[in-house]
Amino acid sequence: MNDSHSPLPQLPVNSPDPVPVFNCHVILSVADENGRRCGRVANLEGIEVAGTGEREILMAITRQFKAFVKKYHDAGRDIPWIEPPATARPGELERFVPVHL
Repeated sequence: MNDSHSPLPQLPVNSPDPVPVFNCHVILSVADENGRRCGRVANLEGIEVAGTGEREILMAITRQFKAFVKKYHDAGRDIPWIEPPATARPGELERFVPVHL
């Protein structure tokens, strides 16, 4: 019989491995005369994407960020973070995107 007042089964706290989460710090440029803008990762070297919309840029940049970080994480290597991260120039926007591996 099932007791309708019993709590739902729960996993022990230490059971599953926690999913690693990394902060993807993105700087978005001002749009040019054609409406295109660039996004670059401020805390990792070499990840830059161009596009027309912020959403498009953020999606592409987080895919690259995730692949880059996962490669280092899976190999047990230190991730080459930029310390301190790059800073936004006048008129640029900053976004912080949590990325789960």
